[in-house]
Amino acid sequence: MPRPLVPDRRGRILDAARELILEQGWPRTTVADVAARAGIGKGAVYLELPGKDAILAATLQRSMRALTADVHRRVLAAPDLVDLPAVYRFGVEALLADPLARALYLGDEGVLGDHVRHVAASGEDRYLRRSEWLGEYVGRLQDAGVLDAAVPRETVVRMLAVFTVGLVHAPGILGTTTDDQLRAAVDLFAGLVGRGLATGRPADPAAARAAQLDLLARLDHQLADHPEEPA
Repeated sequence: MPRPLVPDRRGRILDAARELILEQGWPRTTVADVAARAGIGKGAVYLELPGKDAILAATLQRSMRALTADVHRRVLAAPDLVDLPAVYRFGVEALLADPLARALYLGDEGVLGDHVRHVAASGEDRYLRRSEWLGEYVGRLQDAGVLDAAVPRETVVRMLAVFTVGLVHAPGILGTTTDDQLRAAVDLFAGLVGRGLATGRPADPAAARAAQLDLLARLDHQLADHPEEPA
């Protein structure tokens, strides 16, 4: 007689992995540990995910999807214009609310091990698509009167990319970043971007919000389509 299926086996595995990552760090966690915490056999784990790296990647992907959903809710709830400074602040607030996503972005090797060193080296095609989407988003904000249309969208995207890459890689160069340091840096950057690209003309808040929601939907679909790749 076949064994009964475990309800939401994948979800239980990812829940267990998340708990163990935050309790003892991923380097000290084994697949057997994950199986025991999930209350299933080790073989059942491999029926869902091919190995330890895949478990971590899927766990991080789920956190990133939750983060994207959080930003989505903040955009919908915002009563005022949703511009680049607002979006960056929403993103940091959502990031700091999730200790697992925060560990990824702060480069905490004590929590995630050497995974943080490999994120930038994988998934290049996905990152290129994100850059293209971001360029379209910037263009729509320019059309909505939020950003100065005289600045080429490619320049804006490159500036944002440089900041984001620097944010991810800074811990390896400057040491572990605290929440307050991260928040202060992003707030300052967002404010500078907002003032530097301001048009001084009336903007279309509805068009800006629609552009942001479209970008978030694309990001979420991409994460959903690649559940076992680095975020």
